[in-house]
Amino acid sequence: MGVLQRSYQIFLESWGVLVKDKELLLFPVLSGIFSIIAFAGMVAGGLATGLFAALAGQGPESFPRWVGGVYAFVWYFVTFLIATSFNVAVLACARIRFDGGDPTTADGFAAIRKHFGAIALWALISATVGILLDMVKERFAVVGSILKGILGAAWSIATFFVVPVMIFEGAGLGASTKRSVQLVKKSWGEALGVTAGVGLFTFLLAIPGLLLPIVLAVTLGGTAALIGLGVAVLYWIALGVVSSALSGIFRAALYLYATKGETPSGYSGALVQGAFRTA
Repeated sequence: MGVLQRSYQIFLESWGVLVKDKELLLFPVLSGIFSIIAFAGMVAGGLATGLFAALAGQGPESFPRWVGGVYAFVWYFVTFLIATSFNVAVLACARIRFDGGDPTTADGFAAIRKHFGAIALWALISATVGILLDMVKERFAVVGSILKGILGAAWSIATFFVVPVMIFEGAGLGASTKRSVQLVKKSWGEALGVTAGVGLFTFLLAIPGLLLPIVLAVTLGGTAALIGLGVAVLYWIALGVVSSALSGIFRAALYLYATKGETPSGYSGALVQGAFRTA
């Protein structure tokens, strides 16, 4: 219950930071738009070349099995590249705010340009890990799915601070990974748990959107339900954008406290300090 309460408070305090810099919402929006474009391009390419049909055993041409793996790797790389780039923008702008500045979208784009090499390298590593986890799942069936979940979670936790370390400390990939593990060990584990609170309360806020078309269908009929569904989808997209921005802001706050021992502006000291060891 204590973690849940802190999660709720962190959601509110992160929202307070976001309100001061509403332009940060642009980055998750752009991330979503570019991801949709990339997905459409990948699907179109797979259909045009006959790759999807061939992999399903229905096409006239035969592609080697490894081609499908390469295609999946490219998809992983592109999506990680897009997501990491705009996450870097949010982190950089949040850092400026915590340091007493007033960030602009130009600062976010400047951070992407400055660290694009590191971003691309991290996307490459993340894509490789994603493919390896998929191979584990495919190789060991049901057990593989469990292993993928466990290994994926361990990887996510160990590398939680990799991107902040890379952009704020200018460290290389190896040093950033080692540093991330050190910072995670410094936590009681709640630093990651309360971060999930942003997702938890986003989920709770998403429930009314799920209920809206159902209520309209029962009370007003099918047409109203379709309109309600459209409104719900827009509502969910907006929640996703806000949740992404809040998660980036709080990750920057955790990183700054973990490395400097100072509570970032906009957060209560006891709240952030409670996620870390005091000795």
